Amino acid sequence: MATFVVRPNGILQYDLFLYGRRFREGTGLRNTPENRRVIRRNVKRINAELETGTFDYAAWFPESPKKDEAMRWIHDRDPREPASSFTRYARQWWALHREGWKPSYAKRIEQMIERYLIPAFGEQPVRQIDERAILAFRESLAAETETDGTRAISNTRINTIMSPLSGILQFAERELGINNPMRHVRTLREERPDVQPLTAEEVWAFLDAVDPAFRLYFEVRFHTGLRTGEINGLKVKHVDVERARLRIREAVVDGVPTSLKRVTARRDVPVSSALAEALAAHIAGREPDEYVFPDEDGRALDPSKVSRRVWHPTLKALGLRPRRVYETRHTAAVLHLAAGENPIFISRLLGHSSGELLFRRYAPFVPNAVGGDGAAFEGMMARVRARRAA
Repeated sequence: MATFVVRPNGILQYDLFLYGRRFREGTGLRNTPENRRVIRRNVKRINAELETGTFDYAAWFPESPKKDEAMRWIHDRDPREPASSFTRYARQWWALHREGWKPSYAKRIEQMIERYLIPAFGEQPVRQIDERAILAFRESLAAETETDGTRAISNTRINTIMSPLSGILQFAERELGINNPMRHVRTLREERPDVQPLTAEEVWAFLDAVDPAFRLYFEVRFHTGLRTGEINGLKVKHVDVERARLRIREAVVDGVPTSLKRVTARRDVPVSSALAEALAAHIAGREPDEYVFPDEDGRALDPSKVSRRVWHPTLKALGLRPRRVYETRHTAAVLHLAAGENPIFISRLLGHSSGELLFRRYAPFVPNAVGGDGAAFEGMMARVRARRAA
């Protein structure tokens, strides 16, 4: 059962007796009438969960250094084996691991567990999940279709969904001593989508046609090849107008500010003097920690909104094939190579760890790959624009 006590320092503390063992957990709350009411409600809920076998120590006390030990103690002594339910075990696994992940990654894992894994395996005991059930689940994902009959979930996405399932079952193998049924399940072959860069002519046509509020945003993307999270997370303090550079130091993923995924992603990206001047005017009078390209409410742009409301309508208006917004990055790579820029310079511009990816992915799209430090690209773009204006 659970109750609470008041420590000598006046702080309220949970006092739990779980299968003959006492566990104490601090609340950080002072002994006031309002705080006692809150703790009493929580104690009532905890006791109800203990009675029904649904009490989850990690969910109640995720920061506790005792949670792993307490969960093992409960699992080993509860005759109902509540942790064997896939739903409860998966949520416990997530709660135990989330502190070691970036918030954006933890959020995506939780979404996959709640959206795909729990509906599929629900209250089925973890011990009873076998390879046949896993393959049937994967096949059901592959069979999902859109209204036009095309596949709704790609192999890449399926592999991503299967990843937390694999982690959960690997953890169960170590903790519960079960045989991991995913040991012999191979990942599906992933088809990388074709690169669909725009030509220089199409770039200028796009910039001339796009909503003026987003022209500078897309001009920066086409000229620098910044990733979506990088440009959406770009802050005023990271725009070095004097040196005409953008300091890429953080990103926004799923609306959450986060550090950069790779060391090579931390870089200074040069921009033309004209683009630097345009950015200087755009951020004039703004606070250092504001986003350069914020949403209406001041938060980072929502990539799906930009894609749905700006990118695709502009492509459609120009009669261009549909493609991902990420093609702005591919376009920057291809056009820099086509302009004769130095491949090492382009790799650093894009934040690649080496030049291998540059050649493997983009070489078929360009006639040569030799040159200088960025001026050739700017010159090529200026010439194309001048021809369009003539």
